Amino acid sequence: MTDLDPTEPHRPPASPDALERAEQKTMLVPRRERDANLSSGTFLQEFMVERVLGVGGYSIVYLAQDTKLDRRVAIKEYLPATLAARAPGGDVVARLPRFQDSFDKGMASFINEARLLGGFDHPSLVKVYRFWQAHGTAYMAMPYYEGTTLKKWLADLGAPPSERWLRQLVEPLMEAVQVLHSYGIVHRDVAPDNILLLYDRGAGNYLEQAPRPVLLDFGAARRVAAEATQQLTSILKTGYSPVEQYDHGHAMKPGPWSDVYSLAAVLYAAAVGKPPGPSISRLVRDDLVPAQVAARGRYSASFLAAIDAGLAVRPEQRPQTLDEFRALLARPEPAEPDITLPVAEPASVDLALEPMPPVPARQAPGTSSRPPWVVAAVVIALAAVAALAWALLGRR
Repeated sequence: MTDLDPTEPHRPPASPDALERAEQKTMLVPRRERDANLSSGTFLQEFMVERVLGVGGYSIVYLAQDTKLDRRVAIKEYLPATLAARAPGGDVVARLPRFQDSFDKGMASFINEARLLGGFDHPSLVKVYRFWQAHGTAYMAMPYYEGTTLKKWLADLGAPPSERWLRQLVEPLMEAVQVLHSYGIVHRDVAPDNILLLYDRGAGNYLEQAPRPVLLDFGAARRVAAEATQQLTSILKTGYSPVEQYDHGHAMKPGPWSDVYSLAAVLYAAAVGKPPGPSISRLVRDDLVPAQVAARGRYSASFLAAIDAGLAVRPEQRPQTLDEFRALLARPEPAEPDITLPVAEPASVDLALEPMPPVPARQAPGTSSRPPWVVAAVVIALAAVAALAWALLGRR
């Protein structure tokens, strides 16, 4: 027996269909409860939480103080909004029993990503100091980077950056992604909002500083969460994800060429002012204006041609490796054809060095085949001989 409020109207129990719709709503409309974030002063191992730095679809990042080494760090907590929530006691639990398996798989991917990043040492890859499991979830401690995303940097700039700046940006990014490829890892999440640009507050306006990019997380745990809830848009960046990342039947397998597409799309967006259209739409009808047309005159032709090559819709038509893409970016400009014509020098004749012309055959009276200057030369020569003979005879 339960006590019923006589003023409360009677409601029939929810039907299975209604429960399923409510469950789908919970699944498709992720939310963050007000108390989802850890409060300031909370201790996670030796790290004391100061404040929230950012909230994503599958994690929360905090600024924290390392009480042992006396340094500020960033702590990332695995908490996918679609799959889990924070219980009153502080632990992270799956929203529904059916989500538990996907939540556990996502946490395993989160830990594996932390382990991989902890083993890498490249200035353009996030460094992980340590990682651990607690309170039903997992955490990783990273350096506290001060900077802004490339997406915000481009918006604040308000104009296409120079080719030199873009080349300085893409080279360390290619190096970082190539480190991942050497371990058989495809990043699959290269986009302006996933590239952090570090800046030095003492070096003046951050928009004028040389790019120091740091490529953020792989999004592996996001992919697990998305596959569990069918929210594929959460792992696909419109304009930056190649067509093979839409294909879950594995007919087109992602590989290094997939990251080539994303890097080329980042360069296209920076140079043109907007990202390419969705690659899945381009597969049906490719109406993308090539970079060689949309940004002509602002960048070198070879630079724009490399971007267009990286943005080929079909995977097999793109550069297959970052080395191939780098070689396209490094191609020199074609030399201009030399169409300068030589200037003709005026003709001159040194009569003293010209050989005497041969004696011509007898011709009809009144005709002559000698040019006028030849006749003049003969007359001058005969006059000189006569003058010399006269002088010699006069001495006798």
